[in-house]
Amino acid sequence: MITDNIFKVTCDVRNCRNIAQYTLPAKGRMGHFYICGDCLETIAKEVAAKRVPKSPTNAVKKALNRKSETIREMVDE
Repeated sequence: MITDNIFKVTCDVRNCRNIAQYTLPAKGRMGHFYICGDCLETIAKEVAAKRVPKSPTNAVKKALNRKSETIREMVDE
């Protein structure tokens, strides 16, 4: 999806004048979205901050999973 840019164009992010290093496909007349490494890193950090991590398995769920695995093993034998 993200590819290296081979053309000398500026970043399409507003108020950024850096040379674009990466290209993203886009719909419409534009066809491509050019982005520099700094803007890409900033966007990635913002997305990671908004994304909620998956909660870890609690002790009860772990015990139930172990119990079901041992039952399956006993049935398979």
